[in-house]
Amino acid sequence: MALRRLWLIPILVMLAACRDAAAPLYEQNIVGDVVGATADLPILQQAPTAPPLETYQVSFWARKDRASTVVVNYQPAAGESVGLPFLRFDIPRGALAAGPNRSHLGRHDSVFVTLTIDPESFSVAFEPSGVVFSRRRPATLAFWYGNANPDLNGDGAVNAADQTLAADLAIWGRPGKPAAWVKTASQTESGQQWVWTALYHFSEYAVSWSWSEYAVSW
Repeated sequence: MALRRLWLIPILVMLAACRDAAAPLYEQNIVGDVVGATADLPILQQAPTAPPLETYQVSFWARKDRASTVVVNYQPAAGESVGLPFLRFDIPRGALAAGPNRSHLGRHDSVFVTLTIDPESFSVAFEPSGVVFSRRRPATLAFWYGNANPDLNGDGAVNAADQTLAADLAIWGRPGKPAAWVKTASQTESGQQWVWTALYHFSEYAVSWSWSEYAVSW
């Protein structure tokens, strides 16, 4: 399938556009919706028919003086060598502004990074805590939701109500439990089923939609 072979091309273009707007994104990355610590964020779920991911945990050394990219795909179908995409995480060269607990980083320093993906939902935790990225050159996180459960509201029917929710998909983050979930200034490409955002610090991130029952102005 063309999507399996060419998915890197459109997402690279999208991420580049995101980086070009890095300064305003930093100012607007928290866009007004907050879900309280006691409320459950309705995180996008994997479809029952979705294949497993190739891995649910990735660790690597991120260097300040080099760019890093992590791609996690679904396991390929029979007869295929490459599975459909799930997640892409990019750290540009020079993006690391501070290490664990906001510690100082020298020009050639590195940070051992671990991504842990929830096996059932579109959620990923980044460690170690306290890592901060440049305001001018942030990291970027993208999810492909083509294998998401289309019954977003869980009422047993896939209909216009689910389509309305899907139109408002965004990436939300929280620094850890029991902190509140906060909606980031995400961008979507519904035709290609991608949602992405700039990252300025490590956190837990998940794909969801505005949950008006709990969302409050911030």
